[in-house]
Amino acid sequence: MKPVTRYRLAAILLLATPAWAHAQIANPYAKPAAAPSAPQDKGTKMDDLKSFATGGAKILESTKGDLTGDGRQGAVLIIDPPGGENAKLGEGPARDVVLVVPDATGHLQKAASNLRIVPCATCGGVAGDPYGYTKVAKGQFTIVNGGGSRERWSDEYTFTWSAARKDWLASHVVRKVTDSDTGKEKIVDLSAKELGDVPFKDFDPSHFQEPTLP
Repeated sequence: MKPVTRYRLAAILLLATPAWAHAQIANPYAKPAAAPSAPQDKGTKMDDLKSFATGGAKILESTKGDLTGDGRQGAVLIIDPPGGENAKLGEGPARDVVLVVPDATGHLQKAASNLRIVPCATCGGVAGDPYGYTKVAKGQFTIVNGGGSRERWSDEYTFTWSAARKDWLASHVVRKVTDSDTGKEKIVDLSAKELGDVPFKDFDPSHFQEPTLP
């Protein structure tokens, strides 16, 4: 029999959980609310981000930073496709992760995308939306997801710019599951060497080991 994925299992557990419990449990992997940032200068052209969400899609979050290490501001966009709010638990559309970088004139251009990294809005179980946050460092970015109920899971995917390849390659993956009652924990920590030469656009979490508790 085909094994139940963590997202389908989370949906089953969510259905079996009393409604009062849903309001008390927040996603523990969500990024704390930050203070409003200062407006971007007009010359940065960061106001163009909405143009990358088309056909009824919306930008769930945009995280700006130097994605290629050359000092120019790009952004990681988490894009919500239409129809996700009406999807069944654990069966909604995945989010599109889009990388945008400035061209020679400073206008933002789509450089790469991936539909396999950020799960659907209802795929986090009792914890709610599994998307946690994105952080950008010079020439590198990390996407964090998390969810579950008694067994809390989290995934951190890091990608680093390769000047030689002119692409972002998977450089570090940390996947963790914790039993909130017993405190038992299992971690899978994969280095760039263990991940292989995988570009961001081709990265698929299902191809790598997922931690499980006995």
